[in-house]
Amino acid sequence: MERRIRHGCGALALGLLLTVGCTAGGDEADDGSGGGEVPEAGEGDGLGIVLDADRLPVNRAQAVELAETIVARPETFGPGFVEVPDRDDDPGQWAVLDENCVWVRETVPDEVLAGLTGYAELPAEEGAGPLGVTVVVTVHRDARSAEWQMAGTVEDALRCPDQQLRPDEWVSGLISLGMGFGEIGNFFAEDFLTETGSFHSGEAGGPHDFEWMRARLGPLTVAVSAKGAEGRTREEVTEAATRASGLMLSRAETELAGEPVGIDEGEGKKR
Repeated sequence: MERRIRHGCGALALGLLLTVGCTAGGDEADDGSGGGEVPEAGEGDGLGIVLDADRLPVNRAQAVELAETIVARPETFGPGFVEVPDRDDDPGQWAVLDENCVWVRETVPDEVLAGLTGYAELPAEEGAGPLGVTVVVTVHRDARSAEWQMAGTVEDALRCPDQQLRPDEWVSGLISLGMGFGEIGNFFAEDFLTETGSFHSGEAGGPHDFEWMRARLGPLTVAVSAKGAEGRTREEVTEAATRASGLMLSRAETELAGEPVGIDEGEGKKR
């Protein structure tokens, strides 16, 4: 596989998300299947990379190793974030939105090699509740399977604008927007999706700001969700999500292109 992509960064993702926040209310959701011409080598502005087919994982062990290298750690989201003990740490399972709009854990299908989920939190402080962040890295057998996951996510938001996350947590009023490479400023992923809505919980009340985004590079997708709380600003929620998304995309590009990680915020390892 040789797809040339511009190197992504958290700042660019933040700019895109702010643009989407101003326009999503009047736009129709894209099908997430990708669009726009991908520049050939030497064309276009910015730094291009070519994904190396020889570095793509072919079994679960390799997929888990890649996911562990890419997944964002608590320090990625900003000062003060701490890790929340793993609750869904089986790489052979992933989250699926069922017919009742409830998220459940199921065994990954054959076309998915592994999924890795991590949790972090900015603890409650005077005048502000806890800000929770979830990150997910999913490694598919091929890019087509990852494309279907992206398209299915857009359909999920259209089918279920209100979703049950956990028994005492839910989101409402989700607005979803998908864009292929080169669309609406997306020059950092082959496909990019973003959702905004309101977060509610039995403990934290609500509504609070909710941000979610997923990006695809070849057969790999990275996703981040950030859940606000009383006293937390939308900017805090957005920054936590975009910092993690940008870092994971950068690590993914580096790993799949075979270049050194060279990023301060993490402990990326070579495969």
